[in-house]
Amino acid sequence: MDRTVDFIAIGSGAAAMAAGLRAADLGLEALLLEATDCYGGSTAMSGGVCWVPNNPHMAGRGVTDSPEDALTYLRNIVGDSTPDEILRGYVTESRRMVEYLEEKTAVRFEALEKYCDYYPEVAGGKPGGRSMECTPFDGRELGEEFRRIRPPHPQSQVMGIFGLTAREAHTLLANTWQSKLLLVKRLLSAGLSLLARRKWGRDPRLTAGNALIARLRRSLQDRNVELSLSTTVTDLIVEDGRVVGVVAEKDGETLRIGARKGVLLSAGGFSRNKAMREAHQPAPITDEWSAGNLRSLGDGHRMGVSAGGRLVHMDKAWWTPTIRIPRQELAWVIVVEKNLPHSMMVNDSGQRFTNEAAPYLDVVEGMYAADSAPAWLVFDATFRRNYPVGPLAPGYAVPDKRVSKKFIRGFLKKSDTLAGLAEACEVPAQALLGTVERFNGMADTGIDTDFSRGVSLSDRYYGDPRVTPNPCLGRLETPPFYAVRVYPGDLGTKGGLVVDTRGRVLDAADAPIPGLYAAGNCAAPVMGKTYPGAGGTIGPALVVGFLAAEAAADNS
Repeated sequence: MDRTVDFIAIGSGAAAMAAGLRAADLGLEALLLEATDCYGGSTAMSGGVCWVPNNPHMAGRGVTDSPEDALTYLRNIVGDSTPDEILRGYVTESRRMVEYLEEKTAVRFEALEKYCDYYPEVAGGKPGGRSMECTPFDGRELGEEFRRIRPPHPQSQVMGIFGLTAREAHTLLANTWQSKLLLVKRLLSAGLSLLARRKWGRDPRLTAGNALIARLRRSLQDRNVELSLSTTVTDLIVEDGRVVGVVAEKDGETLRIGARKGVLLSAGGFSRNKAMREAHQPAPITDEWSAGNLRSLGDGHRMGVSAGGRLVHMDKAWWTPTIRIPRQELAWVIVVEKNLPHSMMVNDSGQRFTNEAAPYLDVVEGMYAADSAPAWLVFDATFRRNYPVGPLAPGYAVPDKRVSKKFIRGFLKKSDTLAGLAEACEVPAQALLGTVERFNGMADTGIDTDFSRGVSLSDRYYGDPRVTPNPCLGRLETPPFYAVRVYPGDLGTKGGLVVDTRGRVLDAADAPIPGLYAAGNCAAPVMGKTYPGAGGTIGPALVVGFLAAEAAADNS
């Protein structure tokens, strides 16, 4: 070996960092190896929300919970797609992980009492509080490491300048005097940080996934845990059936790095590996519709299988409908737009096919089930005037006349009539007209008799409370009319290596492979085929990484 440490984590997202922290606190020499020139992985690009039931902040926000309620909820929505011992372990260990991080590290969470579970009406579901986010963090506390944190998704930056917390973003959507006051406050704050932005190239107030990653990185710095960037792990080193290290490439040099206690595969999913997606996932599919990290190439999956691991749920992803923006590499999610009134989704036959306001995973599942991928988001001038559409601010702030015609042509279909819009989208005009007529009738009554849009509390979270009787339903009647292409995108893939309750990778006989662990989107999802609530990806990434480090320290 060129060098040897106790514990290696491949990647630098939530799972790798949680593992590195716990390993260091257990007396291990930990090393994080990141293939790119910036750290944070998909976590840094995300909303940074963590779903942790019965977390210690819920009571302070007026929400009661219990392990029994949490387990009931998970059993109801996950079913048999995840072993029951994994669910029971998550309910117990996720709270312990949160308490540990807040006591021992710079990580600070707050519960989002209005951000409900995605299926709050299911037994054990809650109207909010299980989803948590990190409080904002001043990136300057990282020193020069601030320059190397992976930038947030451009979608999350208001006017390309500053980010918002999930709580702030929800407040702004309400379009009340409180939201306007908050926007003014954030704009003033951004103005006051002008000198800092010039020095660092960005606003130092970090929110969402960047706040979580920055707090984890600050904690790793406190422990002198090494994080090596531009270091690509190509293979595992296996001796006598045990994983004892990795082969890595850095600066044109091949290195053999030993790991006395074990190696954690936490390199993300395979959302950017087109060949893997086409081999395992439903058609149509491509890597270009993903909003996730461009470096999620399935490296951990490949290495885990080569060591004897097995994969499950490879046909699944953390689905979300996305749109493509001209001259931008990353797709944008439309988590908010799809819930708002005066809009609907139709397929190429001009028909609605699902509840547009349902949890985003379910919307894409609905697209595939109805053979309606890709689809169209159709909306009218009322929607355009009041709400954002991808990078376009609401029309009251940025009307069409202030947007370049070239951009509009590359992004939106637009017509003064629904028949003209149908022609532009190559959708049967009579079918679209009939669908809109039926939809408008349901909007008048507030009852979607076709797909129950707006019935669930989860649907209404991103609805417009000013619209009655249903905040998710509004007539499409005011010209001009618009449409934007919607794709079956994702935040990352779900399928991964089967692990036990301690993050140990299991072989075909369900026996742990000595020295090998997996977490995050490298591992089989704790949440199985479903999505319990906001943060259903990052919460398990933190927990399983944390537990894997403990297992490695125990030499198990």
